[in-house]
Amino acid sequence: MTLHSPMFRTSLIAFAANALLWTLQSQLNHYVSLWQMSVFVGGLAVAFAGLRLGYRDGARALILTGLWFDAAAPVPLGTHVFLFLLAQTVIFSFRDRLAREEPLVGITIAAVANLLLFVALSATLLHRNPAPMQLAGRLIADSLISFCTVVVVAGWYFGFVEQLLEIAGVSLRRDQRSIV
Repeated sequence: MTLHSPMFRTSLIAFAANALLWTLQSQLNHYVSLWQMSVFVGGLAVAFAGLRLGYRDGARALILTGLWFDAAAPVPLGTHVFLFLLAQTVIFSFRDRLAREEPLVGITIAAVANLLLFVALSATLLHRNPAPMQLAGRLIADSLISFCTVVVVAGWYFGFVEQLLEIAGVSLRRDQRSIV
């Protein structure tokens, strides 16, 4: 297997789209920091990988994405990787029971995954604050703005990644029939 095989191509394209998503998230965080808020949209990457990619392709893309997110976050190395892979595994395990091609299903799964990832990441960082209960308002505001951002951006993001994969000659229709 080489990096030019369709298997790795899918993972690298999904990772590149996730890196762009992270860049846009960082830029948005720059602007909302004026109001002492932050946005997290990692659930989009996880939802796309869990709903639309094969398990291995999605896992490879999310390992790279998790390391990318970890590099700029004040969390131990591998935190995002672990949480992203856990969320992808949960989504992948019940995706056959969902109409995963439907935009509303993708948006809903992305929003729920994002919220759960946000809570898990916040819990890993909460112990660092000397007065964690004073953060409740900010965490609620951040989760709401993140939720709204995911709901607004999810349709665009899913379509964007699918277009990138199509341009690269990767057929998601073929991959969706395969389990792995």
